[in-house]
Amino acid sequence: MIVKTFRPAGLLSVTAVMACLLAASNCTTARGQLPITWLDGVRLPNGGEIVSFAGGRLLTTNSGTVGGVVHQINSYTLTASGSLSAATTIDLTSVFTTGTAINSVSSVLADARGFGVASVIPVASGSGNFGRVAIFDTTSGSILKTLDVGYHPDSVSITPDGTRILVANEAEVVSSTEGTFARPGSVSVIDIPGVTSGNYATSLAGLSAANVATYDFSAANLASGVTLSGLRNNRSQSPGQVPTTATDIEPEYIAATNTRAYITLQENNAIAVLDFTTGKYEAIHNLGSITKLIDASDREISSSQGSIGINDSIRGLPMPDTMVRFSVGGTDYLVTANEGDAHPNDIDTMRISDEGTVSPARPAIDATVKSTLNGLYGGSFKANAALGRLNILRDQGDTDSDGDIDVPTALGTRSFSIWNAATGTLAFDSGSLIEQWVAQKDPALFNVNKTSTSFDTRSDDKGPEPEAVAFATMFGRNYVFVGAERQNGIFQFDITDFLTNPGNVSIVGYYNALSGTAPGAGPYVSPESMLFIDAADAGNPTGLHLLVVGFEGEGASINGSIAVFQAVPEPGTLTMFAAGAGMAAWHGIRRRRRLSHGAGRRTSDGSSSNGVFPDGA
Repeated sequence: MIVKTFRPAGLLSVTAVMACLLAASNCTTARGQLPITWLDGVRLPNGGEIVSFAGGRLLTTNSGTVGGVVHQINSYTLTASGSLSAATTIDLTSVFTTGTAINSVSSVLADARGFGVASVIPVASGSGNFGRVAIFDTTSGSILKTLDVGYHPDSVSITPDGTRILVANEAEVVSSTEGTFARPGSVSVIDIPGVTSGNYATSLAGLSAANVATYDFSAANLASGVTLSGLRNNRSQSPGQVPTTATDIEPEYIAATNTRAYITLQENNAIAVLDFTTGKYEAIHNLGSITKLIDASDREISSSQGSIGINDSIRGLPMPDTMVRFSVGGTDYLVTANEGDAHPNDIDTMRISDEGTVSPARPAIDATVKSTLNGLYGGSFKANAALGRLNILRDQGDTDSDGDIDVPTALGTRSFSIWNAATGTLAFDSGSLIEQWVAQKDPALFNVNKTSTSFDTRSDDKGPEPEAVAFATMFGRNYVFVGAERQNGIFQFDITDFLTNPGNVSIVGYYNALSGTAPGAGPYVSPESMLFIDAADAGNPTGLHLLVVGFEGEGASINGSIAVFQAVPEPGTLTMFAAGAGMAAWHGIRRRRRLSHGAGRRTSDGSSSNGVFPDGA
């Protein structure tokens, strides 16, 4: 495996530094010895993307056109050994009269009282074409009620007390111009008070539109002092901050308490907070930017061959997808998978090498910045082996409002972050840990694109692309699981000391079916969602801590699937790859490639470093 290196005088190469770190970390090197252990899996030609578990039932979406039009929820029970046994299938074709009128079944929720909720997106996208949720009986499969929600529902969740169903209505854009109607994103809150395991069928069947409140981001739904000012406008294609309106907001995912919902606004790079009592957004936290080392090129060696070189200091917007909430010492925190996302037709992104072009038009990078970058990259920062192929956001980085890009900014940060839920401030970011770990432990699958033969092909885009996240407490320690959509790895981080000693955050588990070791029907490609099932859960017959992962697949040739893993930290792996030692060494080889105003410092737009590289590094 080729590894790109850089040798400043007196410093070890990247390879040598990492070898020293790993030798000193008391870690195991074989993938099979890591603590995420395979139990069972099921292949679903049209699904597996979203999973949910409650009351002993595992539900998954199964929606697509492989082998015919299929829009349904599949239900499974867990056996004592952790295997999956097929149960009920819930047919959702009737939600919009015919299957061909359905775009997709986007999400599913399982509730221990005996029902489930699925969000369904119609094909039609006019002003009257709202998304719907279908509430169904998980035992019989019968649909109890359908209700209109907002446009293009993306995910569905529920408050911890079970009194409110929550739907993130992304209202994803359908074209660059949106025709004559730009659909506003929103959050729908469905009140279901008094529902029990004994009366759920009757209670839920009696719901009506009066039980549904949908809150878009118009001024009437914003609390005093809350504005959309400064949020990224995902429809913008030019440098500078284009004013954002309610029709530009795209809610993606929800984590909730009994009193409020926290919503990722992925394309807008923010987290909104909805207060259920007032029905208003009490805060919208702009997540700013995070600067870190990445491998920015997939063509370092030749026109078609890349290598591993995590030595480009790049600013990125987190733009989180999935999110989970947890509490420490009475304080709520939010964990986000910082995937990054572009407009569906990618008109808000460009390669750095295309800066300043006329046909098609691409904004230029500031002349002084180009001169500086050329000095750092041997005279040609736009070369394939340098930054030329890196995809950046066309609308970001104009710090002096003169119409060009002063700070090239990537979409996503190839990391997960932990945010203070109340303030929106960054408490921790995993930095370059995922890329660094794969480079040393599984280099053949470094930044692949869902296949084992695509080495390094995603380095110029979003790298491993963190997509799914779950939180767990086991044996007195706290863990975050991250699924990397493109690299396909499932990573287990010990985050117990993220507040008091962030250098102790470490990767203690890893699994990747692309290694060829996964049994079962497979393939298990592109983790999209994941959930942790505690050993003490009333519906868990295994007595084991479990991690369930929904795999999206890719097209007709690579099917979706779900898999069940045992998640137990092994003795001796807790120091496998500590952030403290790793980042301290990488601090010495950060080169001088700085694409922000002092990487590692808080900038004027509220952005920040990742919390791992010290200020002034």
